[in-house]
Amino acid sequence: MMPSRITPAQAGWTKWAWGALAAMLLVPGVARAGMWDAELSGTLGGSFAVLGQPSDGGSSASLSAMWPVAPRVSFGVMFHGDDAGSTVDSLRDEQGRGLAYGKIEQLHRAAWGVSWRMDAAAPARLGTTPFASATWGYYRVTDDVRGKELTSVGSTGFSLAAGVRWPLGRHVALGAVARYHRLFNDREGRFMNVGLECAWR
Repeated sequence: MMPSRITPAQAGWTKWAWGALAAMLLVPGVARAGMWDAELSGTLGGSFAVLGQPSDGGSSASLSAMWPVAPRVSFGVMFHGDDAGSTVDSLRDEQGRGLAYGKIEQLHRAAWGVSWRMDAAAPARLGTTPFASATWGYYRVTDDVRGKELTSVGSTGFSLAAGVRWPLGRHVALGAVARYHRLFNDREGRFMNVGLECAWR
């Protein structure tokens, strides 16, 4: 019997990642139209260090709306989705023996949700602005096979992050951020992600 093998998802960006990307592309036009009085930011990157099986990680995306509440402090909401990876194994016969037809995805896992978010920015240094971020919210950990949902579990959780931004004018900034997530469930306990961020004010 051939042992199963854990690899990242092979199908590319998941649906939520494409949705977040589309929303990020629409944000500048919406902001210019004066429909939002907030800072909007989107992040695309990858997840890793997943506690649970599968655990190889994959794509990661988030979209946030933040409002200033004090000098260099902002508060808002963040929508987020992170791939945990896929279990890939051989096709098997009735006796459980691996068949010589290649391997196929047996299980895919992802976590998505919505959280309250608070950011605190440090004074600008050398043309950059370091910042710290914390969230608390709801996660949904979902298992599927090639798009067909098998099971899911809800969980509360928090995250802590650090990042830096480079201004590209009065209203736009680019940045990089690393975030640690801690979930309170028995299926996926924690993971990390890193990504590139674009923010509009």
